[in-house]
Order: sequence, then structure tokens, then C-alpha cells
Amino acid sequence: MRRFAIALLLTLTLLIGCHQFSPVSPPLIANWEGTPSAALTVKTVKIADPFIGWEAEKPTKTNFPPPKINSFTPANATESAILSNGQWIEVEDKRADTLFLEYSVQVPVADRYFFYGRKFWQHGPFRWRWDDQPWQQVNRHTYLMDGVAIRKRVSANWVGLGKVTLAKGTHTLRIELLEQEGAAAFDCFVLTPTPLQPRGKLKPNQRFVAQVKDGFIFDPEQDPFTTSPIDLRSLNENIAGDNGRIQVRGEAFVHQKTGRPVRFWAVNMDMEAIQMDRTLAKSTARFLAKKGVNMVRLHGALWSEDLKTIAPKDLDKLFGFIAAMKQEGIYINLSIYFPVWLTLDKTSQFAGYTGQNPFALLFFNPEFQSIYYGWWRSLLTTPNPYTGKPLRDDPAIAMVELINEDSYFFWTFKPYDSIPAAQMEPLEQQFADWLIPKYGSVSQAHQAWAKTASPWNRSIPGDTPDNQRAGVLPIQDLVAQRESLRAKDTVAFLANSQQQFFQNSITLIRQELGYPGLIYASNWVTASAQFLGPVDKLTNTVGDFMDRHGYFSSFHDGEDIYSVSQGDVYEDRSALLFTDLTQKQPYDFDLPIMDLRYNGKPSTITELNWTTPNRFRADFPILAATYGLLQGTDGVFFFATTKPTWTASFGKFPIASPVIMGQFPAMALIYRKGLIAAGDSVVDVSLNIQDVLNLKGAPITAPQNLDDLRASDVPTGQSLQSDSAKSIDPLAFLVGKVNLNFTDQAGSARQVDLTQYRDRDTKTVRSITNQLLWNYNKGFVTFDAAKAQGITGFLRKAGAQTLQTVRIQSDLDYGSVVLVSLDDEPLTRSRRMLLQVMSEEQTLGWKTTGSRRKTIQSVGNPLLTVRNLSGTVALRRPDAASLKVTALDFNGYPTGKAGNANPIKLMPDKFYYLIEK
Repeated sequence: MRRFAIALLLTLTLLIGCHQFSPVSPPLIANWEGTPSAALTVKTVKIADPFIGWEAEKPTKTNFPPPKINSFTPANATESAILSNGQWIEVEDKRADTLFLEYSVQVPVADRYFFYGRKFWQHGPFRWRWDDQPWQQVNRHTYLMDGVAIRKRVSANWVGLGKVTLAKGTHTLRIELLEQEGAAAFDCFVLTPTPLQPRGKLKPNQRFVAQVKDGFIFDPEQDPFTTSPIDLRSLNENIAGDNGRIQVRGEAFVHQKTGRPVRFWAVNMDMEAIQMDRTLAKSTARFLAKKGVNMVRLHGALWSEDLKTIAPKDLDKLFGFIAAMKQEGIYINLSIYFPVWLTLDKTSQFAGYTGQNPFALLFFNPEFQSIYYGWWRSLLTTPNPYTGKPLRDDPAIAMVELINEDSYFFWTFKPYDSIPAAQMEPLEQQFADWLIPKYGSVSQAHQAWAKTASPWNRSIPGDTPDNQRAGVLPIQDLVAQRESLRAKDTVAFLANSQQQFFQNSITLIRQELGYPGLIYASNWVTASAQFLGPVDKLTNTVGDFMDRHGYFSSFHDGEDIYSVSQGDVYEDRSALLFTDLTQKQPYDFDLPIMDLRYNGKPSTITELNWTTPNRFRADFPILAATYGLLQGTDGVFFFATTKPTWTASFGKFPIASPVIMGQFPAMALIYRKGLIAAGDSVVDVSLNIQDVLNLKGAPITAPQNLDDLRASDVPTGQSLQSDSAKSIDPLAFLVGKVNLNFTDQAGSARQVDLTQYRDRDTKTVRSITNQLLWNYNKGFVTFDAAKAQGITGFLRKAGAQTLQTVRIQSDLDYGSVVLVSLDDEPLTRSRRMLLQVMSEEQTLGWKTTGSRRKTIQSVGNPLLTVRNLSGTVALRRPDAASLKVTALDFNGYPTGKAGNANPIKLMPDKFYYLIEK
């Protein structure tokens, strides 16, 4: 009744005494692959929760200077169309006075309102208050709920400003800037009784409308989180940690109290996410839990400007975010250090640095290690006010990571270059201390090295035998000189140094800081997958489990490789075809889903993505789930999202989009319940530890798949691909488990005869379980298990596929169709099933030229479209005609009957169908 009264009064008296949002005007053009269609318009829809909104550029009082052209003023009609009234109130110059804005706002019904503003990025810290209520401060690094680019480096973003209780009547809002120089701009403001779902400049009761050629707009309603067939919240514990710590037993993660195995369907979120207010953090946790997520990897820097501390306000934000996730049964993985996040210069306490990232410094520098351990001390021992216990005592903190993407054995290890000579001295001394027990002195080590016939026996920086220090070869020499005694000694020393750091860190975090949870070392690749890869992984085995990262990328060339921009050149590339990115060989069989398991430990991939631009991404979640289960992968972490719900535009790594997160319901269910069988071992390799350190190499290697940012660390002329001299077929990963063990005994290798599973003529690979089939000629994968069946890839080329319980036929060029049981019964007799379908996505207005190699003419607007779905799905059951089919909307709520299951004709704009007996 209260909501009805508010709605009625708002209809009659909305915004009396203040300014309404201005109408949204066309034209923006919708298209698919650059084909023009109808103009974009806006429609008004009924919503349950009313709102009050007004334009920022129309205050009742202000001392902002008269409008002028600033560096972020819209320059044309296209840029103006991003803002709700085509403009915002803005300032950029220095000013003598404190600038303010005042608005007179008519509130028709007393209530406690959520207050939001749309502003220029993170610029312009300010404070606000209603009437004579206490001031509320908004700092520069406030959380951005969304982002719509006006142009490069200029965006309009919604921010949550807090909550306010307002009586019926007229109220005054006053805003004051906190700095007297720098940029600030405001577009509009909103008061609403319930949380806002930002969608650019649209009012809460507006939707974009467009006739998209061969597609439709993806614009879900705000989710009320009522009962839905695709809600996977019940898979999580009531509260993360209810069943005790996550522990390792054998090759699996298990719950401490029950002993039941657990796999993690997870997402990465950076530390921007912890800036969410508590209400938004809670709704984000609910959104993720519904999608089947049971872990978040919080990945980002927390240190203050002085580097030595973590600010109490950031700790508080982190603690509040963790508590919100915990309440939805979502565990936390803490990843707090990556050298790329930090640059050191002459103002730091580390002499010699002039702006470099401190790659490898943490492994050997005691002063830096002390700072690093201080971060963990603050994180793990400070009481969390939202749970009443420090993180070390909270079982929701399932795992912590020691260092992200760094190793002595990657190209970033550049002694006397990226690591200044002054900082090399401790490492040289440590190398000398390692050599002396072996040779008697550093001089004798040099004499031994000189006796080996090698063109590399020369003096290098740091060689001071008389001062008992030994220079350290850079990574390129370790690769090139691997037959020399000096290179072998250097590798053995560096392996010892790296492993000792990992072991010391684990001991300190466990024993001194009292954290009993899981700890893992790192997740990086090396300059030589065959010869240095095993060395690096050997050092990582001191952790509780093994981790890796992987990105499937297509060709992408642009000014900023970390974004997708107009003018970029790219190619679409399908993982299913094993197309070689360099076009130097027929196939590239290295894919990031291929999991090489070490020492019988659990295995995770804490960063995984099919990066954009690339239209072939719909197979990504399906391959991650199905082949992850086949190979025994214990955790899949999609990289990355920072927003509370769906993304509306593309960066480099979008996952909160239709083709990725839109497929989570079925795939998370399949993965977490283990509906695809784990394979038996098809490859077992044992490597003698001394042979590993002597750079004898390995007959099988883990794939090395880098994103564009880290690929830029590889020197020109060096390959990202694994070394070629391998004796074991890389397609073994698609057949079953591939294991590598380090041992003090003689090395060995055993491989199942793969000819019975791989057909080179038809270019197919069948799993040892007979549940998975990969066709890399036509480009599709099918899975066919008792409770889960489906296909992904080039559906038209694949033709009709008849599986155990379902027959699938589609003329879609590319997409996926999945059927999964919802009641844990085989599909042959299940009474409740989910049918999930997907095609391709792109931004509205995306436009390219070219065929194989494309140039982006327009990145489009902040709204995603999906290519129309089509095809038929028939259940091969005698009772198919009696099975009721209900189409569901994007949030998983019924939209109407869709006939029966004999057959189901797929609708153009429906992802989900509930099939019931």
C-alpha cells in the first residue's frame, strides 16, 4: 500500500520545485557487424519502485562559473547524447572560492531513500547534505557503479552517495567541492526507495528500443531475487565456512567438517569492488550466488602511499565486502601483490630504481619482504568489525596467494637492468653463499665454470669473486646457455631462492600470523616451457595446491592493448579450431583450459578468459566446465568483473555479459555437481629433481597463454608457444588427466595409446570417458552424460547432433545449446530440466570494416546486443510431448509457455527454458 501511494503521488507531483530528467533523444544506430538498422529510441515502462530525479546543470543556487569549453565538455552531438540532458555542470580551472550547488527538491512521500549521482569518473571529491543534516563526504576514489565513455579517458559514471531519510515536502540539497583546483562535473541525481540498477543516462523507468538486424538488445530488468529455476544460491552454504575450513585431501578440496569435495566456480574482482557501500555489496553477492559463484578472488593492491601500511579505511572497506560475500556462501581468495601494480623510483627506500616495476625483488630483498609481511599482518590479525573476528580466524577466507605472475624464470627477470645494480647486491651475496659450500669459494666456482667448453664463460656485472659475490645471469642467458655449468648453477640457486621465499612466507603466515587456511605460491609461466617451466613449478609445490593463469586471445593491434578502441585492428579466432595465431603452423594445440597436474595436488586456474575483441567466446564457459571436470581441475576463476550486475560495454576481459555469465546457470551447475565424469590418467610423467635443475626438460608442458599486457614482456623474436621438442601429444589433455610428479628417483613417462581416442583423419578427439568429443575440423564440442548434454561451436557446420536424450539442430553459425537436469535425475527420467542456449554478443552500434582482419570503425554504445537464437531441440523420451516447456526471461522468471519438448522451437530472444513433467 505504501509503494502504491508513493507511485500515485509521484505520478501527480513528480519533481515539483526541481528539474526533471530531460527526455532521451535519438538517433543512435543499431547494427550487427556493421549493418545499419532502425534508430535507437526509448520507451517508458511501469516499475514497482518510484524515483525522484533532476538535472545537475539546473541548480537553484550555485557559484559555479558560467559554462565554458573544458577538456571534458562534449564536443559533438554524439558525445552530448551520452549525458541525460546533453550537458553537465562542470569546472576545471583553479578557483579561489569553495564551489557549491544547491537544489530544491520536492519529496512527495516520507521515506528513507537511496541517493545516487552521475558524475565525471572519480574526479571532484565533494561533500553533500540535505537541509541541516550532517555532511557526507565522497572521496576521489569512490566506487563507480558503471561507466559510459564520452571519449577516451572521459566518462560519465553513476555513484552511490548513501542513504537519506526525508519527510514529505520541499528539501534543499547542498553540494560543496572539497578542492579548489582540478576537474569536477555532475550530470544528474536520483532518489529511489530501492537500489538503482544503472543503465547510462536512462531513467529507472526507461528502456532502450531498437530493431537490431539479426539480434536483440540485452537489457535485463532489475532482479527481485524471487524463486527462479536458474537460481543456484542453494548450492552454497548458508554462510561461507558453515562446514568448516576448506582443506586439501588428496587431489581435491574438501569441507573440513563433512569431508565432502568442493569445486570453485569463481570470479575475479579487483579492489575497486570493495569501495561498494554495504547495500550494493550485499546485492552483488546475491547476484553472483544466483549465478553459481562460490568464490571471489579479490585481486588488487591495498598498500598506502608510504607502501608500508594499509589505511584503516581500506581495511574497513575490505572487511565489509568480505562479510557481504560470506553471507551469500561465497568464499574469498586474497591476491594482494603483483609487481605490475607498483613502481619504485628514487624517492623510495630502494636505491637505483627509476620507475621500474620491482619484478623478482620480493624473492630476495629482506627490506621489501618485511614490508610485504606487514601487509599480511594487517589483513589477517586486525579484527573484522562486521564478523567479530580477524580474517585469520574466518573460514570464509579459503585461500591466500603469495605473489601474482612473477618468477625468476620469466622474461621480466633482468638483473642490472629492471633490477638496479644496487638492489642486486643481496642476491649476489646469496648466490655466493650458495656456491661456497659446493665449490669452496666464489673464485673456485668461476674456475669450475671456466673449465667447461662454453662460449658463455665470461665476466658479467656483479662478478666480484674477491668480495665473495657472484653475478647472476639474465633470463635470456639461462635459456641460451642451458648446457653450461654456470647456467645450471644459476638456475639451481634461483630455484632454491624462490622456493625458500615461498616456504618462509608459508611458515610466517601459518605460525606467526596464525592463519590455518590454504596458501598457494604463484601462477606464472616461464621463458621456456620445456626447460624452465618444470623448475618454476617445482618451487611452487611447497604450497597447498597448484595454480596457473591462461588467456585465449586473437590478433589485436591498437594504441592501448589493454582496451578495445576505435581504430583497433583484430581477427576473430575460434579456440575450437586450434588456429595458430602466428599462422606459422597448421595448428596451435595450446589452450588455457589444458591442466597439467603436479605432485597429485589440487589444481586451479585463478585467471581465465577468452579476451575481446573476438566474436567466438560462447564456448569459453562450456569448455571450462566440461574439460575442467574431465581433467580434475578444482577451481575455475573467470577474469574479471568489478560491477554489481551485468556489464553494458566491453573492455578487454568482460565476463558479466550474456555469452559468459549468461551461461553460468547451466555450466556452474554442471561443474559444481560434477555432472561430467573425471577422466582416468592418460599421461604420467615423473621427473628427477636434479634433472629438472640441470635443465633436462620435460616431455610434456603446460600451455603458455598470455594476455596482451603480459605478452608485451616477451622480447621480440621470442615465442609464446611451448617448446617443440616434446614426446607426448598435447591433445592428451582432451582425453583425460595429465600428471607430472617431481621425484628423487629416476624419471619416467607413461602414456596411454591415444590413437584409440584421436582420429587424425576426421580431426576429432574423444575423451577416455566417452562423454566429450572435440571436432577441430568443423569446430564444435559435444558432451553427452547422463545428467548433462549439449554442444558448443559452429552449429550449422556440425549439423544435427543426436545425443543420449536430446537431438539438437540449429542453423546458427556459432553458439551453444545445453540441457541439464535440475533434480539430480538422469535426463531420461528427470522431471525438471533447464535448456540453455547462447549465440554471440556485441555492443549496440559496433561497426567494423574488413573480412579476416577487421578495423573497428565504432565500438558502439554502452548496451549489449545478442545475435538471434534459432533451432530445434527434441527430447528423445517417450513422454516428450507431455513435458511442459516454459520460456524464462534473462533473470530466469517465466514469460510464458513454449509448447512441449517434442520438439522445442527456440525463440530468437530466450536464453532459458524450464522443462517439467
